[in-house]
Amino acid sequence: MRARYWLLGLLAAALFACGHNGGSNNNGSGDPDANSGLTDGMVILGDGMFGGTCTAGSAQCADCVDNDMDGKIDGFDPECTGPADNDESSFATGIPGDNIDATYQDCFFDGNSGAGNDGCNQHVCCLLQAGGATADTSDDIAACMALAPQSNYDKYDRTKCYKPFGSTNVPPKCTMNCGPLAPPGCDCFGCCTICDATGCADVLINPAVSPNCDQTNVTDPGPDGTSGTADDPCKKCVKNMDCGSPTCGGATCILCPGQDPSTLPSSCSGQTCPTGITACDAMGACPAETYCSNGCCIGAIL
Repeated sequence: MRARYWLLGLLAAALFACGHNGGSNNNGSGDPDANSGLTDGMVILGDGMFGGTCTAGSAQCADCVDNDMDGKIDGFDPECTGPADNDESSFATGIPGDNIDATYQDCFFDGNSGAGNDGCNQHVCCLLQAGGATADTSDDIAACMALAPQSNYDKYDRTKCYKPFGSTNVPPKCTMNCGPLAPPGCDCFGCCTICDATGCADVLINPAVSPNCDQTNVTDPGPDGTSGTADDPCKKCVKNMDCGSPTCGGATCILCPGQDPSTLPSSCSGQTCPTGITACDAMGACPAETYCSNGCCIGAIL
């Protein structure tokens, strides 16, 4: 059976690049085998076509309304993770069954939690890079406990982390299913470079891991004043460069989520998109089966 899917990512171009969800928001239950609307971790949304317009009753991140009144609409709002995201006020998606696993991280942008259905699976402490310069089981678990006390830290095995931090290759199925879903600036697992008025930081936007994280505190070091510790509202992470579109900012001329275009260096003639990804047109439109994500057309049919 051939199923059509929308990729989940950040919409862009505000009033011109708003998508509708075309179907139900019943997009996950946490159990990959129990998702009647999911195959390989991706969300079935009607016929899978993106028409570049929005309709009344769409999810908050696709309705052309500034729902959280922060001056940023839909894809311009870094807290929008895609057209099915029904919570514009936080990095949570508002999708049933999503954002529920604080331990095992799979494809973050597929609209459901639950490793195994998309080929991705690693412990959250892999993304937080808990441990010393060399792997040591007891030291690594202690470091994991300190950084992610709500996770099953006793299950942390650094050797099973994806390279280069661990010893495991990113599975090809993971790269194939999740790579195209990650918007510019993000890896497959929800580690993204997010920018606010004070700067940019690589943070884990999964609300099960960073429940107090929002677009206003990505660079906040927390009460202890030291960045990269357990009390950071946005847990600092290290992006996996082998899955997704993690590169953004600086001389790349690729906008990171939340980045003001005026902050691009003078060497940039304008915004560019990751290799192999086309830019949205002047009206914010993209070809069918794709959508405008931070100025770049993200989309695929499996």
